[in-house]
Amino acid sequence: MTPTSTTGSNLADAPIGRRLQGRSTGFTLVELLIALTILVTLTAMLAPVMLPSPGRALRQAGSEIATTLRETRRHAQAEQARRRFLMDTQSGSYGIENVQRQRVLPEGMSAQLTTAESLLTGESAGAIDFFPDGSSTGGRVVLGLDDQSLQVDIEWLTGRIRVSEVD
Repeated sequence: MTPTSTTGSNLADAPIGRRLQGRSTGFTLVELLIALTILVTLTAMLAPVMLPSPGRALRQAGSEIATTLRETRRHAQAEQARRRFLMDTQSGSYGIENVQRQRVLPEGMSAQLTTAESLLTGESAGAIDFFPDGSSTGGRVVLGLDDQSLQVDIEWLTGRIRVSEVD
């Protein structure tokens, strides 16, 4: 049985150009250029997000410290008891006192803690206390990575926590 066209003529006897006329044999140059343009555009947009950057790591660590400080304040208010945020700048570890999960700063990141002298627990360690009314002893954590710095401020009267970049 030989294939026939819609008009009833035998396709086997038709010239090659006519046999392929109704079929798509590949992509046109315009289609390939459009696909490449889309691919290049997506790559250009996603590359900065996918590649590690010191600024992004610094902001992420600052955000995690601020979240842990806010969580410490929330615990103090909910439990109506003093709660303590602890930080060891030597090891880069920090967390809420008497909570099993301690966090650690990324490798190569430096930290400085400014707090009341009575809350220093060692040469490189100290604490910030939060009270049931939401206030705190106040302090500052400064994070550094490469040539960038970020500071997390804790107000003593209100216990408010702010993250800002250092120039």
